[in-house]
Amino acid sequence: MTSVVDLWRALDPEARMASGDVDALGRAVRGVVRSRSAPPHLPPAADGELLIIDAAIFGRRLDLVVAGLRDAELRPTAVLLADGHPEITFEAASGELPILVSVHAVAPLVELGRGYLDDEVGHLGRLAIQLRLAAAEAALADPRPAAPCGLLAARIRRGVAVAADGELQALTPRPAGRALAARFAATHARLLATGSSTGGRRQPRDGLWLLEHRIRSGASVWLFDDMPFARVDEVAAEALAITMRALLSRPPVAAAAPALPAPQPSDTWSATLLAVARANGRIAPAARALGVHRNTVLYRLRAARASQGIDPRRPADALRILRESES
Repeated sequence: MTSVVDLWRALDPEARMASGDVDALGRAVRGVVRSRSAPPHLPPAADGELLIIDAAIFGRRLDLVVAGLRDAELRPTAVLLADGHPEITFEAASGELPILVSVHAVAPLVELGRGYLDDEVGHLGRLAIQLRLAAAEAALADPRPAAPCGLLAARIRRGVAVAADGELQALTPRPAGRALAARFAATHARLLATGSSTGGRRQPRDGLWLLEHRIRSGASVWLFDDMPFARVDEVAAEALAITMRALLSRPPVAAAAPALPAPQPSDTWSATLLAVARANGRIAPAARALGVHRNTVLYRLRAARASQGIDPRRPADALRILRESES
């Protein structure tokens, strides 16, 4: 069963809920229908479906949306207003019908929604692969837990945290959700004190919805928000847990630094630093220019930074390297 929140998060994670009952987001969606471009704007049937309407039809009056649906005897599971300007505020409508607002146009939202309903399993599988690769790449560039957490928070628009052995290793709020991070930190401390855990179950606590995915004994990935979670969030938490399992099994970065092998020959280091500087700090193009794997470039950069304090991904260092190469 695909719920309203599942479809919402798959279509547009940045869409906002303008009106309605949060509990109604768990209702099942059986299809996607759209408004017409000319009167009568509403479709002949939208019962149990997500109805996508051009926001220009009703303006800012959500009560007119509800009244129009009532007059047309339509009972959609939820309404998504498309092409809603991000700065526009909407007057809340009475009732439990969820009304969402997206800045995207009607046609692509309808296409995405129908495609997701036709192949939800395939969509989630592709998303899992994308998130695992992105998290792994972030961890290679910066082996601290905060790096992949920050990437995931930006991608899925949720607060993300990693806790291990009674301490928060990383805590990243979603964009425009910093107040929730402080609330989560307090909630997490209470959970530790009482020895309780959500164990992966979704439930509201202290005004927060929490989603926990175990990394290992005593360590978990947490997602937190003031809205219920969807299947895409569960996939994202699992993808991050895989990366965190590898990161937390490694020794701390500071302890690992003395164990670096002997420095590469100076000409190899110089060529690597120059290639990265010429590539504007991008690893993949530099690796192709050098004919080596990107992990080799990352290793050389870590070694150069540890021994010489040089990193061509920093603009000042890159400029100095390029000037020296021209002299």
